[in-house]
Amino acid sequence: MEVHIRAFAAVAAFGLLSSVPAGAAAAPAPSIVPQPRSVRTTSGAFVWPTGARVAVGAGVERNVAERLSAYLARNGLVTIWTAHGKPADILLERLPRRSAQLGDEGYELRVERHGVTIRANAARGLFYGIQTLDQVSGRSRGHLVSRFVSVLDRPEYRWRGIHLDVARHFFSVAVVKRYIDVAAHYKLNVFHWHLTDDQAWRLQSTRYPALTAGRDAYAPSDVREIVAYAARRYVTVVPEIEMPAHASAALRAYPQFACGSTLCQTGSGLEFARNVLADVMAQFPSPYLHAGGDEVAWPASLSQSSFTRAIERYAESHGRRFIAWDDVYSASLSRRATVMVWTGRQRAASIARHGNDVVITSPPLYFDAAQGDPAQEPPATRHMSTLEEVYSDSVMPAGLRAHDSAHVLGAQANVWTEHIATAGHLFWMTLPRELALAEIAWTPRSRKSWSSFLARLPAQFTWLEAHGYPFRIPNVSFAFSGGPAVFEAVPGHVQSVDVLTTASQLTVTLRVPVARAVIRYTTDGSAPSATSHVYRGPFTVRPGRARVSLRAAAFLLGRSGAVTESRIAQRLTPAGFHRHAHASRSWASLVSP
Repeated sequence: MEVHIRAFAAVAAFGLLSSVPAGAAAAPAPSIVPQPRSVRTTSGAFVWPTGARVAVGAGVERNVAERLSAYLARNGLVTIWTAHGKPADILLERLPRRSAQLGDEGYELRVERHGVTIRANAARGLFYGIQTLDQVSGRSRGHLVSRFVSVLDRPEYRWRGIHLDVARHFFSVAVVKRYIDVAAHYKLNVFHWHLTDDQAWRLQSTRYPALTAGRDAYAPSDVREIVAYAARRYVTVVPEIEMPAHASAALRAYPQFACGSTLCQTGSGLEFARNVLADVMAQFPSPYLHAGGDEVAWPASLSQSSFTRAIERYAESHGRRFIAWDDVYSASLSRRATVMVWTGRQRAASIARHGNDVVITSPPLYFDAAQGDPAQEPPATRHMSTLEEVYSDSVMPAGLRAHDSAHVLGAQANVWTEHIATAGHLFWMTLPRELALAEIAWTPRSRKSWSSFLARLPAQFTWLEAHGYPFRIPNVSFAFSGGPAVFEAVPGHVQSVDVLTTASQLTVTLRVPVARAVIRYTTDGSAPSATSHVYRGPFTVRPGRARVSLRAAAFLLGRSGAVTESRIAQRLTPAGFHRHAHASRSWASLVSP
């Protein structure tokens, strides 16, 4: 095979905005994630003055105004508070009449020549309007610049969650705050904090001090700090205390509460459960109390229903809603219980028909799973969950009537940390999949578009990079032109593709949706390294008698993404090519970014 570098044509400029003064031609459509219900753009942009006049209407929470002021300060602007009704660069106000269309989390955002207006029924909506304002804004010629845009938006689902297991590996308060920050920016509103498991108990207890003796754990002051931090970003912290199974850490400290390998479900074990839950409720204002309930082995599972009912009644007596994994579900389960379903959509549909509220957490919404070929990924569980699989997931189980579908509260991704020990690894596993989660939980299914999502990703990678978040560098994509070509997946691999063609020459184009990434490639089947060819534009290949592998990877800030491969087979005759008529016409359809 021969390879010829062709003249570099043009490089797409990734980023939120190029230099766009007011009145100039607008940049491409704003890269908003999650995609709003309605968005209209016009040419031009609002250029913010260094001193930004901010007006706040009656009834707007002080916290929302503070969040806006903090955003402006991060962009080098000084907030000048202005009386409502006076000229202002940005106005935050509650709608004079409640809009049923927007609910408590919807908002209106308008960026016009004279400035910015954000309106909503409630504080949450105003906060989400500020997040969208951030996404339609950027730096240009030393100024903060916001695209002219009109957005009308509200979420599809009430529960938009991200989970974190801190029992297997502990994460500091600072890391948990950053975890909440990125979730809130993409309009997720629940942080499910998995605080106990077989490996460790991470919540200090004055009543049972041995639970955390000699281990990293969160003090009451840590919990108050994190709960308050999340609340300022309109994120509800839902604590989970695993019981009666996955309680080995507690039973090692207090073996008198053990019945075999599980917590005793009556007597002293039930009293222990109530006591620790009382401590939890004293620290967490969440309306939900998660009591685990999964993977209870026989014979302990025989008494689980009565234990579940006892814990549910105890939670309700303290004004909380009981929530647990779907292992607790039975026909006798109270319809007041909320069920977090990890075992599949059919089960979720069955539970919703029973009249229980459900939250969908089943695969591919397991972000501890590998995002590509396991051999190329950091340590992960044996399952796989690609970015495209997450985006293609449908929150709503099939076949539900409208009455039953109202019980589907939303979706959540789970992050179990058996293999995740560092903050860098944690964010690598969640990002960018968390962006896909945000969109499927917020955006109506009719508005979802994989191609649109991919087009909006580059600006989000720019934001993540600017805010210091490690993320999985996307796969380099291959495109072939110049002759007929079809593509087949390589068995056992999700990042290798066989290319079949009758052409004597193909032009190869490589792309990655990260602005500052450098693509390096090889033509001899070796893995690209820091010394491999830098991709500077399309090149040509001439299929020969032997199959040859082209491999490419993106490099960013000293890190390398996974390798994608195109194995170009021996040039086929027309008859041979016809035998592969079943093959895909699109390389990208076989490899998720």
